[in-house]
Amino acid sequence: MTFRPVLVAALCLGSLAASQRPDGSPKRYRVDLKTSVTQDLTAIGQGPQKQAFANTAFVTLTSHDSAGGQAVILVLDSLLPGEGSPLPPDSAKAASGVTWRGFRAQSGRVNNLQTESESMMVGAIEPALEQLFPPMRAGTGAGQSWTDTTDANNNGVAIRTVTNFLTASDSVGGMKVIRLAGAFSSAMSGEQQGPQGTLNIDGTGTGMTTWVVAGDGTCLSSKHSASQKISVTMANIPEPIPVTVTSEGSATLLR
Repeated sequence: MTFRPVLVAALCLGSLAASQRPDGSPKRYRVDLKTSVTQDLTAIGQGPQKQAFANTAFVTLTSHDSAGGQAVILVLDSLLPGEGSPLPPDSAKAASGVTWRGFRAQSGRVNNLQTESESMMVGAIEPALEQLFPPMRAGTGAGQSWTDTTDANNNGVAIRTVTNFLTASDSVGGMKVIRLAGAFSSAMSGEQQGPQGTLNIDGTGTGMTTWVVAGDGTCLSSKHSASQKISVTMANIPEPIPVTVTSEGSATLLR
């Protein structure tokens, strides 16, 4: 018996958002994401099991003005499975061209980032795409701080995330930039359906993301790390199964 890792995609470090209105020209990014999942299956006689995998994606971001904000489009140019990745190379290659669409409101948030693709390749990299949108309102300068609370539902599991943000001035290659740091904590609770039946899920998470933002609002780079402690209960297992999920990643503007 194996237990499918849950809520890896819930490792979103804050909500999809944007800083300032970019000029609309396409921007190409490299996005790296590493994930590790440890499941303690002692309750079913198997002991701890660990999965670790990495993926690299190249995506192109474009945007254009729309009523009350901007429409944003992300296109997957290529997806490269890294060490330990469960993604078959041929399937990863076939994923090129997958497109996500969303709307960036004047508040700075990107809502309803969606794709028509049902490929597992989408889920492998989708949680990292938010790193391309620093959650900072237009015109925010250095020395600002604020707290953001978001509520989400991941297939029946309610997730509340509280993020504390802080801005600071910096420079990159002689160019003045804003460095935005966001530290978060989250709590989750709910049910999901799995191969073994109903999964009752409770857990907490912590993490941090740092963005480097150009004067026009473009994300020049970002780095993030996160950790989740999850307890999964199933009717046919006498004790909860502890699951630890850690992730780290980065995004870099190529052009």
